[in-house]
Amino acid sequence: MKKKKPDAVVWDEAEEKYLAKLLPYASNISGPIIEVPNIDAFKKRRVDQVSKQFQAELQELQTQIKSFISRAAETQKVYQAEFKFEPLVGEIYHLYEGEKGNFLSLVSPSEWSAKHLGSFRLTSDYEWERQ
Repeated sequence: MKKKKPDAVVWDEAEEKYLAKLLPYASNISGPIIEVPNIDAFKKRRVDQVSKQFQAELQELQTQIKSFISRAAETQKVYQAEFKFEPLVGEIYHLYEGEKGNFLSLVSPSEWSAKHLGSFRLTSDYEWERQ
Protein backbone atom coordinates (compact mmCIF):
# COMPACT_ATOMS: atom_id res chain seq x y z
CA MET A 1 0.00 0.00 0.00
CA LYS A 2 1.25 3.39 -1.04
CA LYS A 3 1.62 6.13 1.47
CA LYS A 4 -0.61 9.14 0.78
CA LYS A 5 1.28 12.38 0.12
CA PRO A 6 0.33 15.57 2.00
CA ASP A 7 -2.06 18.05 0.34
CA ALA A 8 0.68 20.62 -0.38
CA VAL A 9 2.63 18.14 -2.50
CA VAL A 10 1.75 17.80 -6.18
CA TRP A 11 2.06 14.15 -6.99
CA ASP A 12 0.90 12.38 -10.13
CA GLU A 13 -0.15 8.91 -9.09
CA ALA A 14 -0.35 7.60 -12.65
CA GLU A 15 3.24 8.56 -13.50
CA GLU A 16 4.45 8.42 -9.90
CA LYS A 17 6.36 11.69 -9.95
CA TYR A 18 6.17 15.21 -8.55
CA LEU A 19 4.53 17.78 -10.83
CA ALA A 20 5.00 21.02 -8.90
CA LYS A 21 7.77 22.32 -11.16
CA LEU A 22 5.63 21.72 -14.28
CA LEU A 23 2.58 23.68 -13.13
CA PRO A 24 2.05 27.27 -14.39
CA TYR A 25 0.91 28.33 -10.91
CA ALA A 26 2.13 28.04 -7.33
CA SER A 27 1.30 24.71 -5.72
CA ASN A 28 2.14 25.42 -2.10
CA ILE A 29 1.03 27.85 0.57
CA SER A 30 4.20 29.94 0.46
CA GLY A 31 3.99 30.35 -3.33
CA PRO A 32 3.20 33.69 -5.00
CA ILE A 33 -0.37 34.92 -4.93
CA ILE A 34 -2.25 34.29 -8.13
CA GLU A 35 -4.28 37.32 -9.06
CA VAL A 36 -6.94 36.99 -11.70
CA PRO A 37 -6.84 40.04 -13.97
CA ASN A 38 -9.92 42.23 -14.05
CA ILE A 39 -11.17 41.22 -17.47
CA ASP A 40 -14.43 43.15 -17.09
CA ALA A 41 -12.54 46.44 -16.75
CA PHE A 42 -10.41 45.55 -19.79
CA LYS A 43 -13.51 44.73 -21.83
CA LYS A 44 -15.26 47.93 -20.80
CA ARG A 45 -12.24 50.08 -21.72
CA ARG A 46 -11.87 48.38 -25.08
CA VAL A 47 -15.60 48.52 -25.86
CA ASP A 48 -15.59 52.25 -25.04
CA GLN A 49 -12.49 52.76 -27.17
CA VAL A 50 -13.78 50.86 -30.19
CA SER A 51 -17.21 52.52 -29.86
CA LYS A 52 -15.58 55.95 -30.09
CA GLN A 53 -13.57 54.80 -33.10
CA PHE A 54 -16.68 53.44 -34.85
CA GLN A 55 -18.58 56.66 -34.04
CA ALA A 56 -15.78 58.76 -35.58
CA GLU A 57 -15.72 56.56 -38.69
CA LEU A 58 -19.51 56.76 -38.97
CA GLN A 59 -19.43 60.56 -38.77
CA GLU A 60 -16.72 60.64 -41.44
CA LEU A 61 -18.80 58.39 -43.70
CA GLN A 62 -21.88 60.56 -43.15
CA THR A 63 -19.87 63.64 -44.13
CA GLN A 64 -18.61 61.86 -47.25
CA ILE A 65 -22.15 60.77 -48.16
CA LYS A 66 -23.46 64.34 -47.77
CA SER A 67 -20.62 65.63 -49.93
CA PHE A 68 -21.29 62.95 -52.55
CA ILE A 69 -25.02 63.76 -52.64
CA SER A 70 -24.28 67.46 -53.00
CA ARG A 71 -21.76 66.89 -55.82
CA ALA A 72 -24.12 64.51 -57.59
CA ALA A 73 -27.04 66.95 -57.33
CA GLU A 74 -25.01 69.87 -58.66
CA THR A 75 -23.53 67.77 -61.48
CA GLN A 76 -26.99 66.61 -62.46
CA LYS A 77 -28.33 70.17 -62.29
CA VAL A 78 -25.64 71.42 -64.71
CA TYR A 79 -26.02 68.46 -67.11
CA GLN A 80 -29.79 69.07 -67.22
CA ALA A 81 -29.22 72.68 -68.21
CA GLU A 82 -29.25 73.65 -71.85
CA PHE A 83 -25.95 74.36 -73.61
CA LYS A 84 -24.95 74.29 -77.26
CA PHE A 85 -21.22 73.79 -76.95
CA GLU A 86 -18.92 71.07 -75.68
CA PRO A 87 -17.47 72.13 -72.31
CA LEU A 88 -13.72 71.73 -71.83
CA VAL A 89 -12.23 70.04 -68.77
CA GLY A 90 -10.81 72.58 -66.33
CA GLU A 91 -12.75 75.55 -67.69
CA ILE A 92 -15.24 77.52 -65.62
CA TYR A 93 -18.80 77.98 -66.87
CA HIS A 94 -21.74 79.87 -65.43
CA LEU A 95 -25.24 78.53 -64.84
CA TYR A 96 -28.15 80.89 -65.31
CA GLU A 97 -31.90 80.69 -64.89
CA GLY A 98 -33.77 81.30 -68.13
CA GLU A 99 -37.40 81.51 -69.23
CA LYS A 100 -37.41 77.93 -70.56
CA GLY A 101 -35.13 76.43 -67.92
CA ASN A 102 -31.52 76.70 -66.82
CA PHE A 103 -28.70 77.22 -69.30
CA LEU A 104 -24.91 77.12 -69.18
CA SER A 105 -22.85 79.98 -70.54
CA LEU A 106 -19.28 81.22 -70.92
CA VAL A 107 -20.38 84.77 -70.03
CA SER A 108 -19.52 85.75 -66.44
CA PRO A 109 -22.18 87.14 -64.05
CA SER A 110 -20.47 90.56 -64.02
CA GLU A 111 -21.08 90.86 -67.77
CA TRP A 112 -24.73 89.77 -67.70
CA SER A 113 -27.82 90.65 -65.70
CA ALA A 114 -29.53 87.20 -65.88
CA LYS A 115 -30.14 85.37 -62.61
CA HIS A 116 -26.87 83.59 -61.81
CA LEU A 117 -27.25 80.16 -60.17
CA GLY A 118 -23.57 79.43 -59.77
CA SER A 119 -20.22 79.01 -61.47
CA PHE A 120 -18.95 75.50 -62.15
CA ARG A 121 -15.73 73.90 -63.37
CA LEU A 122 -15.72 70.64 -65.33
CA THR A 123 -13.33 68.17 -63.66
CA SER A 124 -11.35 65.42 -65.37
CA ASP A 125 -13.99 62.96 -64.06
CA TYR A 126 -16.61 65.00 -65.94
CA GLU A 127 -18.20 66.14 -62.70
CA TRP A 128 -19.26 69.73 -62.25
CA GLU A 129 -17.56 71.35 -59.28
CA ARG A 130 -18.98 74.55 -57.79
CA GLN A 131 -16.55 77.45 -57.78
